[in-house]
Amino acid sequence: MNWALAQNQDAKSPLHGKIDPAAIALSGFSCGGLQALQIASDPRVKTLVIMNSGIFKDSTQGISGIHVSKSLLKKIHAPTLYVLGGETDIAYANGMDDYERIHHVPVFMANLVGVGHGGSYWNPNGGKAAELVVAWLDWQLRGDATAARKFTSAEGFRQDPAWKIESRAPHSPASP
Repeated sequence: MNWALAQNQDAKSPLHGKIDPAAIALSGFSCGGLQALQIASDPRVKTLVIMNSGIFKDSTQGISGIHVSKSLLKKIHAPTLYVLGGETDIAYANGMDDYERIHHVPVFMANLVGVGHGGSYWNPNGGKAAELVVAWLDWQLRGDATAARKFTSAEGFRQDPAWKIESRAPHSPASP
């Protein structure tokens, strides 16, 4: 993020003026999802997309250089999308456990049933998973109302039998 934002300010950079610093998303697939979770607490992050990933339920560190624990989930401060490949996805149990632990920010869990860890990303244009992620980013970063309805209405992704969808808003404090 620091590098990209510096390039945005550098008049000699081909990225000069092309990055909106108020519209930063973090995303990662598999191990990259864990890396995104490592820095999700950065206040510049407006949304988080975790694809086919989740923090190990038993807090083991089986991946060199990636040090994560479930405590990171409490530091997430932005709306979060998890995309999994259904129960055959090796990351399914970890991603679902993450989802069950997140109650302080809006969180959306999308399982593309039966595609496994690779999701639909090898399909043209990334398939259904990529379509969902792009709609999420259009909603979260651009305020696109049509994209929002794909997540918030029964006519959106929820009506497609290929998806198993869960979502929740943050818990409201109890009334006195």
